[in-house]
Amino acid sequence: MSKHDKRSPALHLTGGALSGMAACVLLQPLDLIKTRLQQQRQDHLAFLREAKSKGLLVSPQKSNIYTTVKDIVNSNGYNGLWRGTVPTIMSGRNVPGSALYFFALSEVRDILANTRGTWQPWLNKAGVNGETTAAYQRYENLFSGSTARGAVGYMMMPITVVKVRYESNFYNYTSLNQAFKSIIKTDGIRGLFAGYGATFIRDAPFAGIYLFFYEGCKTWANEYSMRQNLPIANALINLGSGVVAGMAATCTTQPFDMLKTRMQLKPMMYKNLIQSARKVYMEEGLMGFFDGISVRLIRKPLNSAISWTIYEEVVRWYDRKDQLMREKL
Repeated sequence: MSKHDKRSPALHLTGGALSGMAACVLLQPLDLIKTRLQQQRQDHLAFLREAKSKGLLVSPQKSNIYTTVKDIVNSNGYNGLWRGTVPTIMSGRNVPGSALYFFALSEVRDILANTRGTWQPWLNKAGVNGETTAAYQRYENLFSGSTARGAVGYMMMPITVVKVRYESNFYNYTSLNQAFKSIIKTDGIRGLFAGYGATFIRDAPFAGIYLFFYEGCKTWANEYSMRQNLPIANALINLGSGVVAGMAATCTTQPFDMLKTRMQLKPMMYKNLIQSARKVYMEEGLMGFFDGISVRLIRKPLNSAISWTIYEEVVRWYDRKDQLMREKL
């Protein structure tokens, strides 16, 4: 959003919750497949190392999207593709998390906009035009998105860890309660925050980079449609901008997503960010950091695009309704 009008916090919370719910239900199978792919590659490498130490010849068999989906369907039916939907809905990037994120984002952007003259006094000088101010606003978006996502990610981290463990077939938990109790028993409270370092380094830059490109693409698309006199729907512009921004942010943050998943699934083997990165590099090389990127490149841009499109449509609907009420008065 380009405007910083003060709206009701309930509006941002409602819009964020609805957008998170829709994106979660539609894209949960891709989230599950990504988790399984990242887990299975590490398990396969461990198996090959053990076989090699015993002098056995084992033909390498790598999992892919097709074989992973087939395995899930054979084991749990088509409903198995939505395994983990409940914790995903509750996790940091969905219903409560999305609601809190859009609320926090709105608050941070309002603070930056209202104090811009204090910490960017040169914007008040003569000769500074609207384009210059807009350029600084894009960097404010970078900071706002990162700050809001980092804070909300920490608050929702325990549910995110439970979600990843529950989705994985490494533990075979039968309920969320069992997963939660097992984590507390084996790793303590600290286990509920496993992988937060990698999660923060992934999510905070992702949100900032996403918002930077999202607002930029929206501005360009709106200006282009006006110059060419093309009646392009706002929802279509938002969706297209979201996909482009999501792909840019996804490629940038993929290594940290992979490390985060490993640290949450096997905290005894992947103890911290630096040790995990070194272990992956030594055993799998640079390409190991991009495990699951094919699925993530499909899911993440769509997730962000759907979320932002629905959120902005909710806000736009509220603004239209508010405008009509003012006209009646």
